[in-house]
Amino acid sequence: MAGENLTGKWRVRAIRPAFADVARLCRRTKDRIEIRRHALKLRFFPEKNPLDEAGRVLDLDWSWVRGMGNLKIGELRIDDEIGGNNNLRIIFMKGLPVQGEPLPVIWVLRIMQKKRDDFSSYDLAVFRARYTLVMERFYKDR
Repeated sequence: MAGENLTGKWRVRAIRPAFADVARLCRRTKDRIEIRRHALKLRFFPEKNPLDEAGRVLDLDWSWVRGMGNLKIGELRIDDEIGGNNNLRIIFMKGLPVQGEPLPVIWVLRIMQKKRDDFSSYDLAVFRARYTLVMERFYKDR
C-alpha cells in the first residue's frame, strides 16, 4: 500500500515560490535542510506538541494568519536561528481532501523572516496569490 510508510496525519508539499524564498534566505544547503526539517513538523498538524515516530516531542508552534478569512492559512513559528536569520515563519495552507490519496496535503506557501507583529498588506496579498495558485493548479476540476 502506498501510504503505509507515511507518518503523521498530513503530507507536506512546498510550491516552487517557497523554494525560491528559502534560496533567498539561506545560501548554505545545510540551512535549507534545517528549514525543511521544521516544515516537515506540519505532518502532525494541528497538535501543539506531537511525538514523532521515534517518540521525540516536536515543537509545533503555529497559529492562523489573521486577515485571511476562511482560507485556512497558518504560520509555523521557528524559534531557531538558521543561516543568520531569526524569527522565521513558514506560511502554510490546509489542502482539500482528494479521493485516492493516502493523506491530505499541507501546502507550504512561503518562508519568510517576520520583522513585526502583524503581516503587511503586501504579505497578505502574496499569501492570497499563492493560495489561488495552489487551488487552480492542484484542485481545479477535482
